[in-house]
Amino acid sequence: MKKFFNWYGKKLIAKPKKFLLTGVLLAALVMIIGFVFGGHLSNQQLTVGKTPADRATNVVKKHFGQAAAGAQIQIVLKSRTKLTSPTNQQKIAKLQQAAAKTSKITSVLTPAMQQNYAENDHVGYLTLVYKNKNLTNKQTKQIRKIAADHRSSQLKVELSGITSKVVVSEVPEIVGLAIAFVILTIAFASFTLAGVPIISAIIGLVTGLAAILFTAKTWTVESYDLALAAMVSLAVGIDYALFLVARFREEFQTKDKNQALRNTISSTAPSVLFAGSTIVVALLSMSALGIKFLGIMGGVSALSVILVVILTLLIVPSVLYLLPLKAKQPTKHLHVKPAKIFAGIVNKTPFLVAIITIAILCLAALPVKQLNLGLPNDGSKQLNTTERKAFDIKQKAYGAGSDATLVAVVKNKNAQTVPNLVQKVKKLAGVHQIGQPTISSDQKYVMLSVVPKTEANAKKTQKLVHQLRKIKLKEAGPVMVTGSTAMNIDISARLMSALPKFLLIIVAFSFILLMLAFRSFLIPLVAVVGFILSLAATMGSIVYTVQLGNFAGILHLPGKTAILNFLPVLDIGILFGLAMDYEVFLVSRIHEEYLKSHDNQAAVAAGVSASGGSVLAAALIMISVFASFSFTDEIIIQMMGLSLAFGVFFDALIVRLMLVPAAIRIFGKANWYFPKWLDKILPNLNIE
Repeated sequence: MKKFFNWYGKKLIAKPKKFLLTGVLLAALVMIIGFVFGGHLSNQQLTVGKTPADRATNVVKKHFGQAAAGAQIQIVLKSRTKLTSPTNQQKIAKLQQAAAKTSKITSVLTPAMQQNYAENDHVGYLTLVYKNKNLTNKQTKQIRKIAADHRSSQLKVELSGITSKVVVSEVPEIVGLAIAFVILTIAFASFTLAGVPIISAIIGLVTGLAAILFTAKTWTVESYDLALAAMVSLAVGIDYALFLVARFREEFQTKDKNQALRNTISSTAPSVLFAGSTIVVALLSMSALGIKFLGIMGGVSALSVILVVILTLLIVPSVLYLLPLKAKQPTKHLHVKPAKIFAGIVNKTPFLVAIITIAILCLAALPVKQLNLGLPNDGSKQLNTTERKAFDIKQKAYGAGSDATLVAVVKNKNAQTVPNLVQKVKKLAGVHQIGQPTISSDQKYVMLSVVPKTEANAKKTQKLVHQLRKIKLKEAGPVMVTGSTAMNIDISARLMSALPKFLLIIVAFSFILLMLAFRSFLIPLVAVVGFILSLAATMGSIVYTVQLGNFAGILHLPGKTAILNFLPVLDIGILFGLAMDYEVFLVSRIHEEYLKSHDNQAAVAAGVSASGGSVLAAALIMISVFASFSFTDEIIIQMMGLSLAFGVFFDALIVRLMLVPAAIRIFGKANWYFPKWLDKILPNLNIE
């Protein structure tokens, strides 16, 4: 790899404008193809296929026909006076008439028809049933307008069950870029050099998103896939450019521009390529779980990262060579001072540093014991949204499980099936209410709606689903359970069961990769243990903030909510890649210094002092970029951003800058032990 980049450096210095033009033209071509000929993002419901709820759904569709078809919206009403009063009845009648005029609607059921008045007749809801299975944006827009027209100080009119398009705002990217520019300006003491990573990252980000839009013509790409790709691409785009600029600036202190750039490309570009490759592999490995939407999510993010790496290696070195920089920049601005502080503390008290960092990580990981996976619902919306207001009104009036209705289905064998089913379901502790049993038109199946006492993502609701499925009628066999709540519970269970396999793949891969790169057993072992600890601390922090609701106001969170069911998989994949980034950039520099002096203590001091500043700046930038996504109004994107921000904080600042150097300092020469016979037969990645 190093030989290739030696050649690449010579060619780029000979024709820098050509390489810069190649990068710009590549970006422009991808942007034109993506934005002009690309597809559209999807907002379909997540599915993993072949779950118990899916099989039950197929039975309902086949034997109950329209009973399972048609989207529904609820118009939730709460009045200061009784809804049964003549004045409010007139308002409800007008609402019914207006709703009946919306497109593709089959029926509008009033509170009186459904007998759903609650809170002494102050709360009720209309149910709108449509011909189409999934609501269109047009239908949602129509109902939103009707609700707004009939809402008043006397009558609250809120909506439940409407489609909510995930909006990927550009504000977090702007905030992240602004913070990154400030950090880079401080690190480089130069507006010009600070601008290079920012411009390069913007080009990479826009190019990657354009490529993803083009893939949306073939794949079902969700809105949050684009948000995830934006987070990762922007962060790594700035980081990779930062490492190149920082090394060039260091080399430029003692060498002419040609030699400085050649040394930068030969020493740092291999690490950039290696680091980018680890993220790409980690993202693509999400497809190994056999869950389609995760495979697509990882695939499109990997595509974006690939383009970022290519454009960074084409544009950044070319721009650095072409910029009219002054030689002999002041050395005092070369390193961020905290890096030397880290190096000094680690070298003086390595055992104490190791103990404290492990203790911090373990303490942060404690809340992970309470981890509860689920899918965001209306209760996860921001407090000012109509969906959240409707959810809160219904929970108070009808119970916590009002939006978590389960559908139980069983074969109808004889006259005893229905009473036996009802009797057994009533005995379950988690049942709040059951509906009227329905027998299919072909008389083969019985369907029963079950309202739990707890909300959809509660562990007690999950328990109730399992209890329902354990019911076996002698004459009819086992009970099947479906409904959106049961489907989401099955998805969460499937993802949770896949986690150990995925983590094992990632850990094994990282150990082998680092072993080949550094020709060491201890370096990859410490890296893997550190990654597992930082991952546990990350999930513990997310449970503490998002699930348990601590600091919700500061973090712009809607309150207590279950953790996104695919977030652990996402964090494992992405944080592994980012962890390897920092591991490679820091440890390769320590090893480089060790090969010069063969003094482990001096190598740690010099390596952390030289690369630690860049790692620190890069980590602060990533944390800022990821954390800024917490201030969107979409809980899925918020959780993604927060978890990655926590992950970078624990892995980069605690593990890579403190625990890893402390371990290298403790183990001494043993860090670099590698049998000669093994060295001969294994490939050498040669990234140093």
